[in-house]
Amino acid sequence: MKRYLITALKWFDNINGNTYHSVRIAEITGTKNEELVYIPFAYGYGDSYRQTAYDWLVENKRVKKEDQFNHELNHKRFIFVVNDVTRKRDL
Repeated sequence: MKRYLITALKWFDNINGNTYHSVRIAEITGTKNEELVYIPFAYGYGDSYRQTAYDWLVENKRVKKEDQFNHELNHKRFIFVVNDVTRKRDL
């Protein structure tokens, strides 16, 4: 089973009241990580970065869509690192 490191940055737009995120997905291979994609600017609050990452992985046939809600499997498959940033340009 392949494992993935998903790094997300979240930014809250104080003026308009919207939240955005960026996502990097890397495949964990031995002692290094191979970056697969960087999704630079997506709308969504809370943990919607998870859905953004999962959608990309399904579209690119890295994971099966029907496994989305298999929490035990996904707990072993994904590592999430999430940080809030104060500026849009930091996404």
